Amino acid sequence: MKFYLVNSSPRKKYNTSQLLDKVAEGIKDTLKDKVDDVQIEKIHLYDLNYTGCRSCFLCKQKDGPFYGTCPVNDDIKGILADMRTCDGIVLGAPVYFADINGMLRSFVERLCFPQFPYAELDITEKRMPIAIIYDMNLPKDNPAIPFYTTVFDFLEETFLERVYTKPYSLKVHNTYQFDDYSKYVNTWFDEEDKRKQRETQFPKDLEKAYNMGVNIAKDSLKK
Repeated sequence: MKFYLVNSSPRKKYNTSQLLDKVAEGIKDTLKDKVDDVQIEKIHLYDLNYTGCRSCFLCKQKDGPFYGTCPVNDDIKGILADMRTCDGIVLGAPVYFADINGMLRSFVERLCFPQFPYAELDITEKRMPIAIIYDMNLPKDNPAIPFYTTVFDFLEETFLERVYTKPYSLKVHNTYQFDDYSKYVNTWFDEEDKRKQRETQFPKDLEKAYNMGVNIAKDSLKK
């Protein structure tokens, strides 16, 4: 069985990546006595050269050679092709400007749009379990959070769920951003509060990510 973890953060060892690693642990621990071969491929989007959708519409051309697939030939073409028949996908999304960051947005366009027909048709090759982790700087009680939630729900319900399955979703709030807050202009956030959050809440978020991996693995066995 094969699973993809997509890290859209430029940091390979920080919050988003650590959460994805916990998902991987949950998958492996759940399947270790049930499946002989479990492959987990972790993709770092900032290592890859690609663009978002180019609006060529070849993926929707009647009887065309690229119907239901993305024809753009770049670093993610092979990954997208392999994902169509994998056993689970987990997206790691740092939140920039009240939405998933641009790297992941471009990736999701290429991942979902070819299998999103302008008709009541189901052309998805395999409806594997999918999940998304949002990693954000804002505290959970910030007044802007309801707006953020609306944006995330639209992504999940309109695109991910229609193409794949109802996604598992984990929102991680108030994450620690800098190695030294004194180096940066920052009067909105309290470093001490951030540190406490990192020490007390982030371990709980990692546990939730682990459980997400468990659920992804269990669902994959049902497909």
